[in-house]
Amino acid sequence: MCSIFPIETYILYSIFLICQVNHTKMNYSIKKLQGIDCIFAPMQDSNSITIEIMCKAGSIYETKTTNGISHFLEHLFFKGGKKYPTPRAVAEAVDTFGGEFNAYTGDEYAGYYVKCAPEFTNKAIDVLGDMMMNPQFPKDELEREKGVVIQELKMYEDNPMALVSQKRQQRYFGDNNYGRPTIGTIENILSFNQDMLFEHKENLYTKDNLLIMIAGKITDQAEIESLLTDIFATLPAKKQYQKDNFPNHLPKEQSNFFDKKTEQNHLIISAPGFKGDDQTRYAASVLTTILGGNMSSRFFQNIREKEGLCYYISASHLSGQDDGTFMMRAGIDKERFDFGVQRIYEEIERIAGGDISQEEFDNTIGYNIGQLQMGIESSDQMASFLGAQYLLYGKIETLDEIVQAYKKLTLKEVKDIANKLSKENLYLYHIQ
Repeated sequence: MCSIFPIETYILYSIFLICQVNHTKMNYSIKKLQGIDCIFAPMQDSNSITIEIMCKAGSIYETKTTNGISHFLEHLFFKGGKKYPTPRAVAEAVDTFGGEFNAYTGDEYAGYYVKCAPEFTNKAIDVLGDMMMNPQFPKDELEREKGVVIQELKMYEDNPMALVSQKRQQRYFGDNNYGRPTIGTIENILSFNQDMLFEHKENLYTKDNLLIMIAGKITDQAEIESLLTDIFATLPAKKQYQKDNFPNHLPKEQSNFFDKKTEQNHLIISAPGFKGDDQTRYAASVLTTILGGNMSSRFFQNIREKEGLCYYISASHLSGQDDGTFMMRAGIDKERFDFGVQRIYEEIERIAGGDISQEEFDNTIGYNIGQLQMGIESSDQMASFLGAQYLLYGKIETLDEIVQAYKKLTLKEVKDIANKLSKENLYLYHIQ
């Protein structure tokens, strides 16, 4: 019933794909209900509606001893409230009308959502509201769920793509909230109890730290507003926890390896990038798309197609509230790993030196805009991506604004930041 989104995840999650009613004009309104920011984004041609509750309650709001509690709390919310008192009652309440029901926890925030047909909007809000406002965290369910989460942790450790991402995060940021895994450690998971869960909830699940998204076919906004006002009236007003300062340092070792028996060597090459509110991130996105963002990219054509060195290989730029990262990934043939790494560095060196043609640039602008336009059609996409912007930055960039930002970019601007990928800025992490 949940997903984890760490700082760098093998599921590339960009918070800047913007959802809207049509492709030229965004239609949304922001209201304060009981002190909570609520965004209504009607999509009248949609056949669904998504109700999503987002909270700045990710792993960067933990301590060393509570690392993992944000994700564990997410699991325990599903164990029932007052109206729907058991995990089965919670699940059946949504399953009976065919709703999609899920949650996720990342380093910056957590989210809980139901996507359903519009006629079940009130029931979906009722279920979410009960589990969030009236959680019981029963001791027997709490102890049982520890086993579930520990198995989830082991699942990620068995996945080399996920494991190398986690190892990179730990080595790159060090022993602080940004470097610790979102899921926590087995020792911490085993230590969690009712008091810790209630304290974490009371500290962070507050009116000033929460956002409610309603996106899709909204048939009666006034009725929804009234329901939300009633359900969330008793939520605490102010959060009681501040995250640590971002660790502004770089690791000493530029080459890092970790032992694990695998059929491939899995690697990440990363470099410091641009934060989520830095307009330069658009140039960074173009740069990494040229390098490894699609099937016509240099990585795909020169390393996969011509050399046959790998199945997956990619480059991307990830932006967060406190930092940004250039991320290159691949799974390389063990027998030719050194040659594969050499070829990857050669391609990075070429682009870092500004070897980018006007044709490549123009094609990539078109590709990035097209990807944006195809990523805005469903109510759950609208809720998640629109909400993430407002939750983290207190503002929303429309699709048209993002498209214009891409169209205004010049080849020179992309070349000017290409040296961010020069060799002295690159950090290699690989599992062998």
